[in-house]
Amino acid sequence: MSAPIYLGARRQPAGIPRIIALAALPFILVLLVAGAASADLPPGVMRLSGADAERSGSIVRLIRHPVQGSNLVEVQPPGAGMSLLAVSTDGSAVALADRLGDVSGALTVAVSDGSQLRIALPGLLAATFAADGSWLAVVDGRGALWRVNATIGRSELIADGPFIGSPLVAADGSFVMLAVPSVEAPYRSRLVRLAPDTGLASVLSGQELVYASFLLDDGDMAVVAHEVTGTVVNRVGRTGEQRLADLGVGAVNVNVAADGRIAFEVAGEGIYLVDVPGSEPRRLGAGTRPCFAPDGSSVLVSRGQQRVALDLDGTQLAEADGMAGFAGSAGCLP
Repeated sequence: MSAPIYLGARRQPAGIPRIIALAALPFILVLLVAGAASADLPPGVMRLSGADAERSGSIVRLIRHPVQGSNLVEVQPPGAGMSLLAVSTDGSAVALADRLGDVSGALTVAVSDGSQLRIALPGLLAATFAADGSWLAVVDGRGALWRVNATIGRSELIADGPFIGSPLVAADGSFVMLAVPSVEAPYRSRLVRLAPDTGLASVLSGQELVYASFLLDDGDMAVVAHEVTGTVVNRVGRTGEQRLADLGVGAVNVNVAADGRIAFEVAGEGIYLVDVPGSEPRRLGAGTRPCFAPDGSSVLVSRGQQRVALDLDGTQLAEADGMAGFAGSAGCLP
């Protein structure tokens, strides 16, 4: 394992910098028109009640579709230019970005009662809800990691990074991240575990170009990476690093369930599954960007403007128009 590296951890509990608060001015004006007082919130943060959101035409409704042992959460209306970043574990809240990667932007936390919290940040790349839904780990447009309170929007800068991808929040409070030289040129991406109090990041995998990582039921991680032969999936844990699957050059948008099943996309062919390590991939059906449900019993795919949940035999279980994701999902949202 490589020596720890320092990624510039620092805390900023007093709120967001003044320049970010200025970027939120349009949202503040919306709130004033709606009559929603937000004097008790940090700078650059505003709250809309469900009634205010309805009156201003910015209401976001969350519709749950039971899918076997999980819940598919549909976001209506999808909202022009909005992107779905994460869905809370209980499906009662979603994280939305008004635009991705820009130098300024707003994170919207929309709740099932219609209320919204809007937080100005230096752009947005990814977000993940904590297990209890009380806060989010957010990667901004510069690749810095923030901890954002989901109730009042107070933001703490955890580390400058830069990072890409959706962070995993471990049970011990650490973050599993992809550290890169820069967001603009991520020619190398290393999987690291970041200690929030010290800023020290320990490298977890020997892979130099990691695409994504996923937590497994036994506490190990599945790591999706690029090698000369194409896309591979490794298991990383207490016994080191072992190969789970070699998916070849055509495999993209790989997702790994907690039980070790692997789903991936082949351009022009659809979605394939690997049921157990070493088995041959089998075609599940048409679609792109597969995402396993948290219980691993179904897969969400994109088909045009629709999101379709499939059983593991390819049977269609549910569909949603526009943005949708399984409750508890992040970084895997078609």
